[in-house]
Amino acid sequence: MPCTMLGRPPRRRARHAEVVMSTVPRLALPATVVFTLSLLHSPAAAQAPTAAGEFVSGQAAATWEKWKTAMQALLARDKQVIEFAFGELLADNPSPLRLALFAERTITQRDIGGAVLLLEQDLQAGALGEKGKHVVALLETGREQMNEADDGWWFASIGRSDIANANFSALLKGDVDPVALLEFADSKPGRRELLVQVSDNPVVGEAARGILRLLQAGEERVKADPFRIKQHVDELGGPPRAFDYALARLKESGEYAIPFLVQALRDPQKKDLNRAVIRTLPLVDRPGLNPLVMALRMRDDAVRRYVIAALGQIGYFTPVPYLLALRDDEQTPAEIRAAAEAALRDLSSHGVPLEPGLTAAEAFYRLAKAYYNNQRDVAADPRLDTANVWYWKDDLLVNVPVPAAIFNEVMAMRCCEEALLRNADLKPALALWLAANFRREAQLPEGASDPTRPENYPSALYFAETAGPEYCLMALAWAVDDGDPAVALGAIEGLRRTAGPASIMGTELGRQPLAEALSFTDRLVRVRAALALANALPSQPFHNSQNLMPVLSEALLLHSGSKSALLVEPDAATANTLGAALRDAGYEVLSDANLFAGLQKVRTQTPGVDVILIASDIRGPALAEGLKQLRAEFRFANTPVIVIAKPADRSAVRDVIAGDHRSGHVPPDVASQGLATAIAAVSRAVGAKEITPEVGGSLALEAATVLRLLAVTNNPLFRPEQAEPALIAAMDSRDAALRKTVAQVLAHVGTTPAQEAIARVALNETEPLELRGVMFAAVAEAAKQHGNRLSPETVRSLSDTVQSAADMAIRTAAGQALGALNLPGNPASEIIRKQYGG
Repeated sequence: MPCTMLGRPPRRRARHAEVVMSTVPRLALPATVVFTLSLLHSPAAAQAPTAAGEFVSGQAAATWEKWKTAMQALLARDKQVIEFAFGELLADNPSPLRLALFAERTITQRDIGGAVLLLEQDLQAGALGEKGKHVVALLETGREQMNEADDGWWFASIGRSDIANANFSALLKGDVDPVALLEFADSKPGRRELLVQVSDNPVVGEAARGILRLLQAGEERVKADPFRIKQHVDELGGPPRAFDYALARLKESGEYAIPFLVQALRDPQKKDLNRAVIRTLPLVDRPGLNPLVMALRMRDDAVRRYVIAALGQIGYFTPVPYLLALRDDEQTPAEIRAAAEAALRDLSSHGVPLEPGLTAAEAFYRLAKAYYNNQRDVAADPRLDTANVWYWKDDLLVNVPVPAAIFNEVMAMRCCEEALLRNADLKPALALWLAANFRREAQLPEGASDPTRPENYPSALYFAETAGPEYCLMALAWAVDDGDPAVALGAIEGLRRTAGPASIMGTELGRQPLAEALSFTDRLVRVRAALALANALPSQPFHNSQNLMPVLSEALLLHSGSKSALLVEPDAATANTLGAALRDAGYEVLSDANLFAGLQKVRTQTPGVDVILIASDIRGPALAEGLKQLRAEFRFANTPVIVIAKPADRSAVRDVIAGDHRSGHVPPDVASQGLATAIAAVSRAVGAKEITPEVGGSLALEAATVLRLLAVTNNPLFRPEQAEPALIAAMDSRDAALRKTVAQVLAHVGTTPAQEAIARVALNETEPLELRGVMFAAVAEAAKQHGNRLSPETVRSLSDTVQSAADMAIRTAAGQALGALNLPGNPASEIIRKQYGG
């Protein structure tokens, strides 16, 4: 269906040519115009207030003045000055789209409108120097980007998603300037709304979301624009109305304003601004907290007192550990300690919890837990791709952007480090650091890096191995409580590599986290926990021990990979289409029109589910209530959820899942690749790992190996026959190593079904000879331990193989198996008689 139509101007180049041609006669200048180099550096030009007020960034305004100077030089026809002016312009590194916007703006200016035509004419005449040619090349690229953007919006507005997608996709590949694109987008009303409207479209949706992300990045750059922030800081010293305006703009800049406000307090030439800046600092409110607490590391105690006082007026817990650290450090000057104490009293009066005797180390640990638990008052803005980690370096506040997906984990680790610096024996802080590091590593977006860590930074597992089993168990306990598969898998692997049986089965924490993990919602976590527990060869019952053999059986069935999905969709046609796409992707699909009925199918028909797809128009319950109840059940607390956003519900869906990294959304007509991408993104965010055939085969082999170990050691608690159905099913695998190991376990089981399963492979002439030999040996071992349990038909087939198999090695192996059966009568005599040749 076509979207709301936006007015589309003619193609940019056509309109540009028309306007320039009409303005050339009016703008022709007399030959007597003299243009001097001093004009290039005119302070008046650099500070033109009209230009600064018409651009979203101060850098753009400053570069516009250089562009104007270059255009004036063109009109003056002085080649030397022209080339110099273009060099000055290029020194600002303007983007192609920025220059295209400048050119569009220029043709509307009465005094310089003809300069763009002269620029093109000089290029054709070969009159431009190298810098001028470079400017023209950038300008042409920018015009193409402008046309791509313009056409993208136009064709999206008339429902031609294919052409809109082609233009937007080309624009995204062109490394377009986000700030310039933001200006261009906002030059016509409704453009952002149109992008949101088509963001779920199966054809243009992905590209539209990419453009929206670019616009968001442009807004962030505008907020951080130092030109604007400095200007607004200076305006704080004006009359009340000017102060209010500047304050509003600085609050919009948020954390980015803090370094400039702090520097203003440190600048002796801006003492007249001190009172206004001191008043402003706490009014920036929560967004300013992270840079403010880092500013406490400055050596300027006078300014530090102002910062401390501001922190006391912002009613959040974040500054508490930093203020406690100052107050309790005997090396801190007395006046700073007193200021910190006063700020802590102020925070307490604002309702911030401060227990008597709270130490800085304990407070840092508490703040770390807040970050780790993604508390809203410390979490990164989920709408943004990056978030800032602040440092005090070289006597300045410095921000380091990190992927927003790992911001909370990076900050949790930092707070744990601060806690350990003050109390090296604070065990929970060390364990929390390990857990946050596992999660940071898992949630780091594909292809991204963490700039807060140096190159060749060790893996999270390295630190877990170094810390040892006690801390891995503590981290695992949190993972079990939170339903966090990324942390659980990391902690279990750390235990596997470092813990002995006593540590794995220990109850030092008052609980057994590894045993609890046997009931974990994520299948891979359950299996890893079961393998670790079984390898410890437990001989006494433990909490959840009844689940060990069922989970090992589950692992055996993963030999070909395993993925399951629940599809809740009341529309039959959509359910059929999406169900087929899921099955094509290798999922076993459970489906229902009702959410609660579908969840009950998961509980009763499958050991777990990898993803849940829910239509936005479900009823009884509706979407928001259904998601709330689903997340309240531990089994589904961290299961990836994809909402099928129907056209009428798209805005509501975005509101419902906003900020929830466990959820995503797709349109009902999403292509298979788009669905797979959405599932992969959410799965990665929650730390869930796909069980591919390779992973499943490895897990099945590990399970078979540990079952063999339990059988060989004659474990009194866990017997391999408890996994017999899964063992027999695993014999259908095409993995020779798995089948050999399973056969050895089945030999210990020794029942009729077990012996028949081994013999079936041994007697199958299409199987590899080497594998058949191993199977005959397993038949012999089963018979030695349990006697013959084979059917008469199977015994006859075995006897025939002994007598007539073409391969002598097979005949020999089959003969050993036949002898081990210890059959009544004398089958060997019969074989000898049959081979008699006279």
